[in-house]
Amino acid sequence: MNIIDKVIMAISPARGAAREKARTVAMHYRASRLGHRNEGIRATSADADMAGRSRRMVAFYARDMIRNSPFAARVQQVISGNVVGDGIIPKVQVSKGLPEGVQKRMRDRGLELIEDHLDTTAIDRCGLQNFYGLQTTAMNTVIDAGEVLIRRHRPASRGLDMPLQIEVLEPDYIDDSRWGQSLDGNEIREGIEYDANGDRVAYWLYTQHPGGEWRPGSFPSSSERVPAEDIIHVFRVDRPGQTRGISWYTPIAEKLLNLDDSEDAHLMRQKIAACFAAFHRAGPEGAPRTDLGGTLQPGVIMQITQDEEVEFSDPPEVGGFDEFGRSVLRSAAMGVGITYEALTGDLTGVNFSSARIGRLEMDRNISRWQWLMMVPMFLQRFGGWFVEAWAEAEGDEEFQRLIWEDPKTVRMTWVPPHRILVDPAREFGALSDAVRSGFQSRQGVVRQLGVDPERLLQEQLQDKDEADRMGLLFDSDPRADPARKTLTLPDKDKPDE
Repeated sequence: MNIIDKVIMAISPARGAAREKARTVAMHYRASRLGHRNEGIRATSADADMAGRSRRMVAFYARDMIRNSPFAARVQQVISGNVVGDGIIPKVQVSKGLPEGVQKRMRDRGLELIEDHLDTTAIDRCGLQNFYGLQTTAMNTVIDAGEVLIRRHRPASRGLDMPLQIEVLEPDYIDDSRWGQSLDGNEIREGIEYDANGDRVAYWLYTQHPGGEWRPGSFPSSSERVPAEDIIHVFRVDRPGQTRGISWYTPIAEKLLNLDDSEDAHLMRQKIAACFAAFHRAGPEGAPRTDLGGTLQPGVIMQITQDEEVEFSDPPEVGGFDEFGRSVLRSAAMGVGITYEALTGDLTGVNFSSARIGRLEMDRNISRWQWLMMVPMFLQRFGGWFVEAWAEAEGDEEFQRLIWEDPKTVRMTWVPPHRILVDPAREFGALSDAVRSGFQSRQGVVRQLGVDPERLLQEQLQDKDEADRMGLLFDSDPRADPARKTLTLPDKDKPDE
């Protein structure tokens, strides 16, 4: 204890004890004093929502980077392309307690509605995309803005098979100026209304995008109350108690911007380095020599007198940027959970083993975003909307009774897009061995490849029946290979035991 501490202890023992306690903690944990040496770090006790108050500005920067920076656009393409790909496919699951005929009829009708409504633009409120395109748009919005809203519409006059359409909205539609209490006593925070139990009951949404063009007869600053049952709010939960998301570019935005500025500076250095020039120092008369020409040309021979001189510039050499750029891009790829090779397309020095090891970690992240965010937050809730609309549109009273009596009678399950294999020749063999040895089910492997097992079996049965009808025999059919046939003896020919 120094003399200052002794004086403070004599005047205010509580203050002195606090100083001594703080010094003791700092002696054990150097990380508690990082802010004294690093200006870029800010220690705060704010919760997840307070820390994310600047989410809107971060989203604006991220969108501008995506518009203008190729690597920022590539981040979004890689994540969205792997999480959604061609689409996370819905599958109708019917309760096993029903008669087989009813199960089959429900599955067939569900598949028909999926093909007629979800696989077409009928599901889109704007009439532009099918359900899988809307998945991609939603995922892109989650990446750049951190969150996305899916709004349900129930049109009754559009001639649809199902009274269900959805609209993908950017989080800009949330009127976060709404704070306080509603007339019925609910709490409103950042445009989201909560009841006494903390459950979301409504969202306050602008009637049009606040950053769009003014439309006659509308007021961009006006918002309306939309029940929470008609809104799906999707975002990645990073901290307990988090109620809204923040852009995935947050940890890498500064690096990508600095890299973009460095590339511009490097390009300017290249231009300067290309400025090889000659300076003609004229003789005593100082008259210009027209025969020297205005520019340097390959192979030119210039003749000058003894009292004239020609000097050449010495432009700087340019190099060393490649390694710096790769280092920044590796950090950026790691910051969003993808591989450097996927971000840049640079496969220098990559072999099967290194590519597979890197891809395994990325695949784990992709699977986590699919099964911990997209499926539970978006697709499972949408599946409930789909079944409700199905029950409303179905004319079969028995089916309506089954749906409304037990919502679990029919539900939707989801099959993610197929995983692109690094080396199909090796990996297919490994998957086949896993099924044969019983370590994996055939259905599990089929789902892992992004295919619906039931639909695959139906297609295989159709292929078999059609080939038999036309008298075609393919080597994929075990019956074409005697070595793969299973010998089945009638009972009378079986040897006695």
